[in-house]
Amino acid sequence: MNRYTAVAYRDDRRWTLRAVGVPGAVGQAVLLDDAEAALRAVLAQLTGEDADSFAIDLAPIPGPGGFD
Repeated sequence: MNRYTAVAYRDDRRWTLRAVGVPGAVGQAVLLDDAEAALRAVLAQLTGEDADSFAIDLAPIPGPGGFD
């Protein structure tokens, strides 16, 4: 099973997600709870892997307002 590390950082209204070491693997989510699913869809499309066949380690980075 492949494992991807991703960072999530907050701007004004949404989370931007980037998978480390995977060019073009960038997604967005309004809620941090939705971040993994959003990034999973992007990674599946870029890698050709089934969206349920890999693990994601998500590291949120708080913005100026914290994790809201």
